[in-house]
Amino acid sequence: MVYDASVRLSIATSLVSAGLIVAGGHFALSAQAAEDTSVDKPTHPDNPKSEPKYDETFSGPIVEVSATKITVSRSILGKPAEKRSFLIKPDTRIDGKLRVHARVTVGYVTTDDGDDIARLIVVRSQKQADKK
Repeated sequence: MVYDASVRLSIATSLVSAGLIVAGGHFALSAQAAEDTSVDKPTHPDNPKSEPKYDETFSGPIVEVSATKITVSRSILGKPAEKRSFLIKPDTRIDGKLRVHARVTVGYVTTDDGDDIARLIVVRSQKQADKK
């Protein structure tokens, strides 16, 4: 009976080891296949439609807008309205037409000086205006 238990243990260990080796070989083949397909594609496409990098977002209607600055107001239930101003740089991507009272979402980064620089501004369309 002791012999039978030790044989079962060694067979089970062998099967698990074989399974890991096969799975590891399959993983290595999958990784190699993934590397082979990525060789043909550039790792960093120069696509102008790619989204710029930003850390945080802020959404609300535009209160003020100029060529170099945008001010957005945000109202959250139970809190006072909050206004934030964002600098618009030449590399800021703007999707839509900026105008006062237009709802926007601003993706921005904060510099060490405390300035908020807009990296992406998306103008949200009004559903009521689309129906008219």
